[in-house]
Amino acid sequence: MHRLKKLVKLLLVIGLIFSLNSCGRATTKKQTKVLNVIGWSEYVPQSVLNQFTKETGIRVNYTSYSDPNQMLSKVMSSANGTYDMVLAPGMYVQTLRKLGKLAPLNKSDLPNYSNLSSAALSKPYDVHNRYSVPYLGTVMGIAYNVKKVKQVPTSYQDLLKPEFKDNLVTVEDSRAVVGSALMATGHKINDTSQQALSDASQYLTKLKKNVQVIDGDSPKTSLINGQVSAGLIYGGEIALAMENDSDIKVVFPKQSTYFCYDVFMKLKKAPNSANVEKFMNFILRPKVSVKVSKAFPYCNPNRKAQALLPKQLKDNPAVSVPTSVIKRSQTVVDLGKRTTKIDAVWNKFKNSN
Repeated sequence: MHRLKKLVKLLLVIGLIFSLNSCGRATTKKQTKVLNVIGWSEYVPQSVLNQFTKETGIRVNYTSYSDPNQMLSKVMSSANGTYDMVLAPGMYVQTLRKLGKLAPLNKSDLPNYSNLSSAALSKPYDVHNRYSVPYLGTVMGIAYNVKKVKQVPTSYQDLLKPEFKDNLVTVEDSRAVVGSALMATGHKINDTSQQALSDASQYLTKLKKNVQVIDGDSPKTSLINGQVSAGLIYGGEIALAMENDSDIKVVFPKQSTYFCYDVFMKLKKAPNSANVEKFMNFILRPKVSVKVSKAFPYCNPNRKAQALLPKQLKDNPAVSVPTSVIKRSQTVVDLGKRTTKIDAVWNKFKNSN
């Protein structure tokens, strides 16, 4: 009888341990109902994140940045597993791959990938489309207020005119701004030769006299509130400014223009890896993609979503970028160690008086 009691006690203890282990496993499973994203500020509608959470039970923790260099610094300085995925300019596919940070996507979990336009795929930074999903396209255009600008600026050189002294805004994006300066002086957007960078730096020195605001979060704001009369900023920001003030218009420089897609990427050792494709596939649903465009009217690469866009977005050249502009556009690629040369030009521009 005494032995029987001991046996019963032993079985109870074993049962308790098993129960605790099961709870531990259940807790671990529950913890995977999360997705950690690092991406541009003011770029993914909270309503879209909320809808994803409502449908899947997966909570999205969104960490924002205003400068891609800031994003890279955060990803590289954080422990593995801090972030599951990145939303950044396409060139960072090359950058993060070289640093051993990216994992290939599981295409079988992305049935909505077929909704993407072929024009947005097979880019130099991801030729075989293994590591990225295009989110929105970004073009650099010139925004101006018709009531404050005497003559429509049609080239980069026009932005150097005295009438724009201390009256311009530009984005806080080294590759977009330095790239525009390179194209303004007749060079290719990825040219890092001594002559090209010297010419670009001289252009930016002149431009800086006219720049009042460098804004990586919301460059449209200084246009809307009348703080500046014009700016060299992203098309989506121009479109939002136009919605707020009908006096704000867009024009694209007659030279080449900066254009790139911001893309989603999956990080290696992502603790919530399976949730990455779930979120990407959700974003690629046409109606969800339209909701994104309504909130942030950048160039939409989702061909099925394009057909559903409201007329005001279809007719706005800042959103539906003209084919002629796309054809003369250039995109940035990873420059490896030569990136420091771009950074030097950018820092000189940004920190000069």
